[in-house]
Amino acid sequence: MTGPAAIELPAPEDLTERQLRGADCVLCKARLNNGSAVDLGTRTVDAHGTTTSWYPRTCAGCAP
Repeated sequence: MTGPAAIELPAPEDLTERQLRGADCVLCKARLNNGSAVDLGTRTVDAHGTTTSWYPRTCAGCAP
């Protein structure tokens, strides 16, 4: 697998609410805006028996 989906991400439980919703870089915590963010695709995770989605984004400096 290559591209944004192939990037190794931190575990969701280790991220802030802003990182989980794509407002901050999932890797370095830089604040993002729609013009600077690189979308890493929707990810799913099992949260206490329920599948939920999260929306990681990264800054250009951390992008693959």
